[in-house]
Amino acid sequence: MKLYRFRSGSVCKLFVGGLHGDEGLYTAPVLEILAGEAETASDADIIIVPAITTGAPYTGVLSEAYYHTREGMILTGLIKRYKPRFYFELHAYSEKSYSRLTSAGREEIEGVPPFVDLGKHVLIGSIAPVLRNKLFSTGDFCLTIELPNWKSTAEEVLQILRLGLLCRTKRELLTQLRMMYPESLERAEKLFHQYYRSIAPEPF
Repeated sequence: MKLYRFRSGSVCKLFVGGLHGDEGLYTAPVLEILAGEAETASDADIIIVPAITTGAPYTGVLSEAYYHTREGMILTGLIKRYKPRFYFELHAYSEKSYSRLTSAGREEIEGVPPFVDLGKHVLIGSIAPVLRNKLFSTGDFCLTIELPNWKSTAEEVLQILRLGLLCRTKRELLTQLRMMYPESLERAEKLFHQYYRSIAPEPF
């Protein structure tokens, strides 16, 4: 597992991809580009893991069982060690999974809200509740990005991740995202607040 670290401040930002299955084959190229830009892009302590795995058995991150796998223990170990205030989790999904991930009934079926499409099939949502509730505070920014594995959307995903590098506060980052994706962010924030009713005032 490759890990990049760029230290230039006290606030930690963690970018991690390839959490299970073969997702790392798709997340690593994007996060490798980000690593090439990270050294001069922020005054934070930046950790970038392009892929935890590129071919492990698939166990979903919504399941407690995932966090007992090798990959899950690596992930939680990174979070516990570096204590990021900004956390970006990059996944890849197949075309046949799009309707399931964005379905209005996803919360009833899988227990979590649907992802929101920003355009070109790049999806965003919060992270798995087992992580959000146990390892992060309400003031932390935690975002899951799902990139489509059947088409190239590296630049679209990097636009979001670069904001993560550059923005110094959660509020600044949310403001920038709202400007870039006004309708999608409004929907994503509404879904977040409906699900995490006790986490306020800001989403993710």
